[in-house]
Amino acid sequence: MPMASASRIRKTRPSGRVFAVRHGQPGFTVVELVVVIVLRGILAASTVPRFFEASRFEEMGFAESSAAAARFARRLALNSRCDTGFSIDGTGYRVVQRAAGCTSGGFTRPVNRPGGQAWAGAAPAGVAVAALAIYFDAEGRPVDVGTGLALNTPASYLVGGRNITIEHETGFIHLL
Repeated sequence: MPMASASRIRKTRPSGRVFAVRHGQPGFTVVELVVVIVLRGILAASTVPRFFEASRFEEMGFAESSAAAARFARRLALNSRCDTGFSIDGTGYRVVQRAAGCTSGGFTRPVNRPGGQAWAGAAPAGVAVAALAIYFDAEGRPVDVGTGLALNTPASYLVGGRNITIEHETGFIHLL
């Protein structure tokens, strides 16, 4: 077989192109990609600050922990048959018992958690907290610390936008 000359060899690629493009091939144009990137940037700039805003989470956590402390104070009063106080204000909450005995003396003896620390919690910065000072008697009924009289209406306090109510008849504590 005779050898073919170099000029007769067929080229396998079109000249001047590296890739062949078919019409109707799926894909995105540069304009579509830029629009998507811009929209994602706008969404990220508007939603990320809300996601990382800690005050809402801190408010919710503090409201839950203060309600749990009030529930614990009521249970402790029922179980120990000793007056147990719960107070909350702008600095935080605390659970205390009478200093001298179960029914006499001021509410100055801190109640400790199982780990040995005082049952108290500091209010987070930037969260508004309304003040309330009550104690639960041996029957679990809420009593006003100032007057020493059993409550005849529900007592409540606010932590930010959350309302914690203590029922006057039963001492039941719920978060609204």
